[in-house]
Amino acid sequence: MKGLKQFAKEMSAIGRNPKLLIPVIGILMIPIMYSGTFLSAFWDPYGHMDRLPVAVVNSDRGAVYEGRTLHIGQDFVEQLRANQTFDYRFVDHSEAEAGLKANRYYMSIEIPESFSEHAATLTSDQPSPAEIWFKPNESSNFLASQIGSNAVEKMKTELGREVTKAYTRTMFEQIHTLSDGLGEASEGASEIAQGTSSAKDGAARIERNLSQLAEGSVTLKNGVAKLAEGGSKLVHGASELKRGGSALAEGLSKLAEAGKPLEAGALMTKQGSSDLTAGLKQSVEGAERLSTGAHTVAVGLKQYAQAHPELEADESWQQLLAASQQVAAGADEAKKGQSKLADGAARLSEGTARLADGLRQFDSQVNTAADGAASAADGADRLYRGASRLQEGLTGLSGGVERLADGSAQLDQGARQITNGLIKLTNGTGELSGKLEEAAASTGGIGGDERLVDMFSNPVQLHVEKTSDVPNYGTGFAPYFISLGLFVGALLLTVVYTVKEPLHEPAGAWSWFVGKLLTMAAIGLGQAVIADVILLYGVGLEVESVPLFFLFSAVTSITFMAIIQFLVASMKNPGRFLAIILLIFQLTSSGGTFPLEMIPGGLQKVSEWLPMTHAISGFRAVISNGDYAVLQHNAGLLLLYFAAFALLSFGYYAIAYRREYRSTDRGDQPQTA
Repeated sequence: MKGLKQFAKEMSAIGRNPKLLIPVIGILMIPIMYSGTFLSAFWDPYGHMDRLPVAVVNSDRGAVYEGRTLHIGQDFVEQLRANQTFDYRFVDHSEAEAGLKANRYYMSIEIPESFSEHAATLTSDQPSPAEIWFKPNESSNFLASQIGSNAVEKMKTELGREVTKAYTRTMFEQIHTLSDGLGEASEGASEIAQGTSSAKDGAARIERNLSQLAEGSVTLKNGVAKLAEGGSKLVHGASELKRGGSALAEGLSKLAEAGKPLEAGALMTKQGSSDLTAGLKQSVEGAERLSTGAHTVAVGLKQYAQAHPELEADESWQQLLAASQQVAAGADEAKKGQSKLADGAARLSEGTARLADGLRQFDSQVNTAADGAASAADGADRLYRGASRLQEGLTGLSGGVERLADGSAQLDQGARQITNGLIKLTNGTGELSGKLEEAAASTGGIGGDERLVDMFSNPVQLHVEKTSDVPNYGTGFAPYFISLGLFVGALLLTVVYTVKEPLHEPAGAWSWFVGKLLTMAAIGLGQAVIADVILLYGVGLEVESVPLFFLFSAVTSITFMAIIQFLVASMKNPGRFLAIILLIFQLTSSGGTFPLEMIPGGLQKVSEWLPMTHAISGFRAVISNGDYAVLQHNAGLLLLYFAAFALLSFGYYAIAYRREYRSTDRGDQPQTA
């Protein structure tokens, strides 16, 4: 209660003192002066770009592409006239240069003479990019030049779209020409398919015949091999025949020479055999007479014995009788032998006569045979030479037939490959014909109206789905400027209001501390409410939740007041200096302008310990994305800062109260700040 009474006394003293009240009222306006003024100035700078004077120079001469006249530069100028993004001034080159020097224009955009000509080279062998000359006047205003650079990038896109449209129109015309060509190609492919089908049948027949040729060539190769082997044997036999014929001719010649003495001997034998035959006839006649005489002697001796029986006892007689009988018997035998000998002699004579005749014929035939043998020997020699040449020819023929067999086998394999290839070609040409016909039908149905041309020149439409809506710069910078305004307001309060010395003597350290804290918190709440009301209903700031926006603004404001209270109360001007240092760190490290990831690494580490970092994050949650969990988290951290610095302040006030109000000299009065 003592703290509230001290608070009431502090507020009453401010109200009764115009010199203090007026500055406090001015302090209440500090946050809105910072946040409101800055936000209203930068609320939507791109919404006033039409006030920026920009010089446009069109020097494009145009070009002819595929029979069509292109004036891309003039078309672009017409678009700029219809779309007043900037305050375009369509002037010549000299006026643009003079205007830049005199700072009449923030930038100039010049389309050179060869723009359409270079744009028409896109589909040529040596394309040349079309160029736009952009000259920003950065000395006049750097940010304006940067905005202009972004706008020129959009212009570049628009120009590229115009160029694409021109090419697209020509492309559709070529597609129709292509459609006609595809139709003709389809017919040609159909004829090719028919021709390849016939060629396939012919190749199949060739393959069959070549297969037979390969088989026949193998058989021929085997036969020629055997023929060559037989030829070799023939050469050997002819050689032997040649040697035998020569020996036969030589032998027959010798036989013919030996036949002449033989013929003479045969004639002499014939003569001798004739004489022998005649002598044997006489011998036969003598033998017959000898036999008759022997028989007569034997009979006579027998009869004489009979007539003289006394001779039977005479051994000599008996021997003589026996001998006569034997002589008679021998005479008979001799007669028979002579008869046979005479017959043999007669046959011998006849044979020798025949022999003589045969020898005469043999001699004649031997001479003829000798001549024939000589001719045979000569023929055998020619046969040998011919057989040798035949063998050489058969050897060459064997090699040729072997190569023929290999070649015919390869030819047969090639014919199979040709047949397979023609089968694939037939299938492929048939499919090609069908596909070309489909392509002709497809391309023939492609239109080339403006809607399709626009689609080709701008095929991708960007669909933007925002996770949170930040409609303008003002809304985006509002968390930063509100936090900055509340912190500066708290800091400036210490200039017109004593943070340490009470306006009435406190009853104790606690009442002293509470009175000062509640006074500063009340002024801080007033700053927050005034700023929020003007921003919401004056500037037009839109938030996700108005009550939470007011509540978080109050938490932020009293937190900053607690921090400033401790620094200034405990250290006075050095505390203000530290507060300014803290403000500088927060301006660069709290992520209010650029993302934290884009600032130096050391400042990133400091950022999370700065109260303004959490104030900005909480304001973003309640203004833009509606993430109340983030809002609650940052509000809790700010309240921890509030509690920590309030506790520090209370500690300082307790020390100061014992030192200043419990001293023995009760007459000392607190000095004013």
